[in-house]
Amino acid sequence: MSFEEKLIAAHSELELKGVWSSNFNPPIVRLLRKAGLRVRPPYYQDFFTNLLFTSLLFSLGYGLISWFLTGQYVNKTNQQSVIEAIAGGLIFGVIISVFYLIRRKQLKLTDWNTLS
Repeated sequence: MSFEEKLIAAHSELELKGVWSSNFNPPIVRLLRKAGLRVRPPYYQDFFTNLLFTSLLFSLGYGLISWFLTGQYVNKTNQQSVIEAIAGGLIFGVIISVFYLIRRKQLKLTDWNTLS
């Protein structure tokens, strides 16, 4: 079964279970797919993939916003700003990854490899 067929099957299963479209097909994932990357819905990714993906995105976004709004005006070194952004990203990543893991088990979703 091709990736696109599995993606359609996954989306229909998630819709059938009552999951919001914005939860299983977030805008960043749609953008990555339009760029040609084969990204699974977050509910079908493993814990560490979700952790890496969400931590990286949050750290970059939070770090840039924090730096432009406050970081350059207070006496904070670049190293402090980077550590703060990474710590915030890891905390956010763990919370979101645990959420997807718990919801995947609650909804009793089919494994990605056995989707048909």
